[in-house]
Amino acid sequence: MKTMYKIIVLSLIIWGIGFVIHMPVSLQKYLFQTILFKPIYTDSIAYLKSSIVAFKNGSEYLISYPYIGYSFPYPPVIGFVWLVLTRLTYLFLSLADLQLTLNNICNIFYVLYSLLGLFLLVVYFHFLNKLSDLKIVLFMLPSLLLYTIYGWSILLLTLLILLIYYIEKEHDFLAGAMLGFMIAVNPYAAILLPLIIYSLYYSNKIRLKNIVISAAIPLISYALLFLSSDSATVFWNKYFPSSCMNCSFLVLTSKISTDYILPLSYIVVMAITFLVLGLDTRSATGFSEINAKILLVIVASILFSVSYLPQYGLIVALGLLLLAEELRVKLFILLSDVLNALIIILWFHDLYLRKALSFLNLGLTFNPWSLNSPVQWVVQARNIIQIIVFLVVASGILCLKPEEKL
Repeated sequence: MKTMYKIIVLSLIIWGIGFVIHMPVSLQKYLFQTILFKPIYTDSIAYLKSSIVAFKNGSEYLISYPYIGYSFPYPPVIGFVWLVLTRLTYLFLSLADLQLTLNNICNIFYVLYSLLGLFLLVVYFHFLNKLSDLKIVLFMLPSLLLYTIYGWSILLLTLLILLIYYIEKEHDFLAGAMLGFMIAVNPYAAILLPLIIYSLYYSNKIRLKNIVISAAIPLISYALLFLSSDSATVFWNKYFPSSCMNCSFLVLTSKISTDYILPLSYIVVMAITFLVLGLDTRSATGFSEINAKILLVIVASILFSVSYLPQYGLIVALGLLLLAEELRVKLFILLSDVLNALIIILWFHDLYLRKALSFLNLGLTFNPWSLNSPVQWVVQARNIIQIIVFLVVASGILCLKPEEKL
């Protein structure tokens, strides 16, 4: 009970800071009768605003269905959560007899969305504490402050922790369900399927069967995407883009959009996955072999993805921290997470930074995607540190199979 109390307090502190720094201007006016500060950009609120403006009728939007009533570019689990949040927003606005203005809709939605983030944060810390003997404060990463209330990374992060926990405890149906939900939150998590199948096919086919069957149930929800061709197209362009705005491959080209970047990303991730599959792991990680490999592969799938958005730096930092053994390696992970948190803070100040550094002749334009942007220097510094740490951690965990050792 004492541990749970600490978890709740820690979650409230992190969530409270995030709630305040992302608070919309309209909510600040409502609560404090004035604007206290300019909030940090929140992806979900920005998308809600643009969607309602495009729909042209806030009340109709709130009672419509994602994918069917309007195009929705996110995977089905997020679509279901979005449906619940928008319907609850409509219900609370009606109960409070508030006008269905854009500001009122965003205010109520923000509060409900933030409370969901708090719940997920408590679940995350609770199961993380069960998995790791590290001090829980180590996971008070800067990115948690900025990205818990931002997009959907906290949902994926919580599902990952639950997947690892249930595999460790051999609760296979629950583990499979978490895997299916992960893929239905972010399709890149599908890279874990071949890993789990290969790991259990020869050792325990009953466990594999249970995991695959329960994972398949949430994946049926992807059929929703094809109820609307517009949703399917937007979804594909969002999660499988040809542009590279934050990824490590940007250093290979001066253009953010090139034909070879997406296949190159797939080749690198698949090569790492097959390498991980073919090697053994040392027991020093404290995790079972399958979980150590899951963490390595999920980190690689994000780290070398074309769509490495800063909010998914949470998963990269968590995976590396759980597997790292040396303190200096953990400190580098924390440094990379500080840089990851800075990305969203600096992103919309690219022009100001260029003016401040005008002696470098960077050009007075807003273009945080280009390599000559100070924002992109922070992005690539994060990427380089995390890639080096990943290679160090992976080399310390993976080893040749006993029969192959010289």
